[in-house]
Amino acid sequence: MKWLSEKITEYIIKTGAVSKELYAVYQYGFQIGLEMLCCFSVCLLIAIYLQIIPEFLIVTGIFILLRTYAGGVHLDSFGACFICSVIVQTAALLIGINYPMPIRYTWFIIVVNAILIYKLSPVESTNRELDKEEKAHCRKVTLKIITGILIIAGCCTIGDNYKITSLIAITMTIVLLSQCLGIIKFKLSKKYVSV
Repeated sequence: MKWLSEKITEYIIKTGAVSKELYAVYQYGFQIGLEMLCCFSVCLLIAIYLQIIPEFLIVTGIFILLRTYAGGVHLDSFGACFICSVIVQTAALLIGINYPMPIRYTWFIIVVNAILIYKLSPVESTNRELDKEEKAHCRKVTLKIITGILIIAGCCTIGDNYKITSLIAITMTIVLLSQCLGIIKFKLSKKYVSV
């Protein structure tokens, strides 16, 4: 992915669309975008094979939105991130569809996760520490995303679509676990850097 992102960045610099000073920013952005697209494509192919595209879109949408603003663990290599993401997303879909939780437990999990995700947001990464304004912005957007998720879960409950509500609870649990792992990783990296 790095090689392709470098070629794309070199091309847009050569065309004059961006300056050479921004090479690192664009190269990193293209690399992350290509890696996300690769992971998304593989997960979409799995969802197509399993015939669960709407469920895939719900899980992926919630996961991407929450992880973008609430934060979470960042693995050290694309390969590790790719394998972990595909396995976790596929497992979440299969568990949520084949073993939906009773609605009262589902809502308990959703509400507890919503509170905890908001309280922990945003989770910082050693690759990118946030300033005070960025943290405030991320928390504000996280609250809006959580509100939207609660509305969607409420509509699914009213419409007797408990499988989707269960998938929402599972996805939020995964995001919360990712946040906790991200906090631990961040604190450990700070501890070893300061030693």
